[in-house]
Amino acid sequence: MKRYFHPNSRFIINVFERVFFNKMKKLYQITIALFIIHGIIQAQTPEWENPEIFGINKEPARATALPYRNEAQATADIYSDSPYYQSLEGTWKFNWHKKPADKPEGFYKKGYDVSKWDNIQVPGNWELQGFGTPIYTNITYPHPKNPPYIDHKDNPVGCYVRDFTIPKDWEGRRVYLHFESGLAAMYIWVNGQHVGYSQVTKSPAEFDITPYIRQGKNTLAIEGYRWSDGSYLEDQDFWRLSGFDRNVYLYCTEHIRIRDFFAKGDLDHSYKNGLFSLDLTLRNY
Repeated sequence: MKRYFHPNSRFIINVFERVFFNKMKKLYQITIALFIIHGIIQAQTPEWENPEIFGINKEPARATALPYRNEAQATADIYSDSPYYQSLEGTWKFNWHKKPADKPEGFYKKGYDVSKWDNIQVPGNWELQGFGTPIYTNITYPHPKNPPYIDHKDNPVGCYVRDFTIPKDWEGRRVYLHFESGLAAMYIWVNGQHVGYSQVTKSPAEFDITPYIRQGKNTLAIEGYRWSDGSYLEDQDFWRLSGFDRNVYLYCTEHIRIRDFFAKGDLDHSYKNGLFSLDLTLRNY
């Protein structure tokens, strides 16, 4: 069978290829530009408005438990009896502002003078100690609705600073900072070094601060926010209060330790004999 081609077929094909190539080239350039713009926007967006970030350098969630010196202490499970525990409850220096733009810059750095700051009790809520207003609502948000963004003119910021001392017999052990509950968003520094970020209101948050501490006096600084993008998930019937509702403390462990556990109580098929299983997660630094 003979095939006939139009004399201009090759020309038409060349034009088509050129147009197609140019369109693909433009599409590629647009795609690259969008990735660059996305990266710039991500870099400029604070963590507390970024749904992709809810923690930086945090320890994985685990069952709460403390190390003790002996079996009797472990059975009693009284935190203050453990030589490996140090509570950070009490009076902290505190600075409060209604909006992020007014917060003190560099307050976490060495030599920053916080002597004229207010005092606040930890645990304790800002609003019940004279900083801001308690809000109760059950059917609507207490802030403008524009997820994941928060009104920058009305997002109170509280900055905390306090010193702590590492006991001499903690030397050579891993040291952790534990919040039994946190803030909507908070940044943590130890001795001027950025430790991490957490976005949680009523759940624990924990950080390994071993690389940042030194023997003797250390300084802990926290920058906390009343609202974050996570606040959109808290559309519940309760009081909106900021601050640390529960204890903040330090504890230390050996370099090889039980990091997590899961205990399960069950019955055998006869329902007469109990079965107990325990899953352990070990960590070796």
